[in-house]
Amino acid sequence: MNDEFKFQAKAESEGKVLALGGRICDWLPILDTPAVRSIEEVKGRMSVLNALINISFQAPVGIIRDWLAEQDLLIFLSEEEELLLRKSNEELTEQELINLRWSLESLWAMMWATEMTPELVPTNWCGDDMASMLPNLEAGEDNAKMAQVQQLRPTEELYRMLDYYYRLHWYCVDERLHGREALVSESLVYERRKALEWIFNRAHDWDDVEMST
Repeated sequence: MNDEFKFQAKAESEGKVLALGGRICDWLPILDTPAVRSIEEVKGRMSVLNALINISFQAPVGIIRDWLAEQDLLIFLSEEEELLLRKSNEELTEQELINLRWSLESLWAMMWATEMTPELVPTNWCGDDMASMLPNLEAGEDNAKMAQVQQLRPTEELYRMLDYYYRLHWYCVDERLHGREALVSESLVYERRKALEWIFNRAHDWDDVEMST
C-alpha cells in the first residue's frame, strides 16, 4: 500500500465528506501503513462487545461474565472491561452504561469489516437486523454465530473506510469546537472510527486506541 494509494484514498474521502455537506482539513495527513489484526482477534473483540452491550440493557453482570468464561472469551477482555465485570449492576455508573450502549456502533463497524453487513453509512445508525446476526445471550445461545465469520474485507477497502471516518471525525470535532452541530452524529463516527483504528493497529489495546484528529 503505497503513498499514491493513500493520497487517492484521502481525496476520495474528502469528496465524500464534502458531498455530505461537511468540511475538510486539507493538511490532515495520510494514515500510516496498517498492521491489520487477525480475524480471530477481531471475532474475539466482537464477541466481547456483543456480550457486554447486554449489560446496558440491564442484563446481570454475573451472567455476562459467566457466559464469556464458558465461551473461552475472557482472554479478549481489555483491562477496563475486566474491572467493569467485577462490579454489580448497582455499582455501574451512568457513564459506563452509556459507553456500553454506544459500543453498538463500534460492533456495527466490525460487522461491516467482517462482511456481515454490506454498508457502513455515517448517516444511518446500526441496522435493525443487527441483533438477529449475533448470539442472543438472553435466549441462551452460545457463540456459534460468531464462529461462522471467516474473513476481513480486503485491506485496501478497510483502509478507505478508516480514512473516510478519520476525516469525518475531524469535521465533527471542528464543528463542536466552533459551537456548530455536525450533519452526522459525532458519537457514531467516533465509535466506528475507533473500531476501524483498532483493527488497523496491533500496538494499541482497546482502552487506548489513538483517536486524535
